[in-house]
Amino acid sequence: MSALVAEELERLHQLIAWSFPPGLSPESVAGEACVWCDVPCDDTAVDLSTLGPLRACATCYAGQLVWLVSWYDWNGHVDACTPCQQGRVCHVGRGRRVLHLLTTGLARKQPPLCTGCQGPLHDDEPALPFVWTGQSSEHLGYGHTRCLLRRATSR
Repeated sequence: MSALVAEELERLHQLIAWSFPPGLSPESVAGEACVWCDVPCDDTAVDLSTLGPLRACATCYAGQLVWLVSWYDWNGHVDACTPCQQGRVCHVGRGRRVLHLLTTGLARKQPPLCTGCQGPLHDDEPALPFVWTGQSSEHLGYGHTRCLLRRATSR
């Protein structure tokens, strides 16, 4: 995993603060319970926003943080790795993918789906992380290598 400087930790905190799930309980909205697991907050809870009382327990916050860091580590490797970009075998890229996928449960995320075909990313299928920019923020995504390469060559 990467060593993070204060500015990067602040950026990740902002990403986490805006990624809580919809349909919060009244206790979560009041800042009395974690926005992810709905467990009552204690002294270790992390304030997510200066705009309201939303909070996360330390366990859920750490899960979100490790998920983001592992995704960005994997994506950073792919950006610099020719074999990964060409859909060839890369053991480092595969290792970073496996590490990232191990964090999905910690972060209370659903198993990743390919943005191109909406199919699940199976362990035996090459896949890549990617970022697309929406109207209000960046979105972190995944794609089967075949879907992403097909899309890139059709443009």
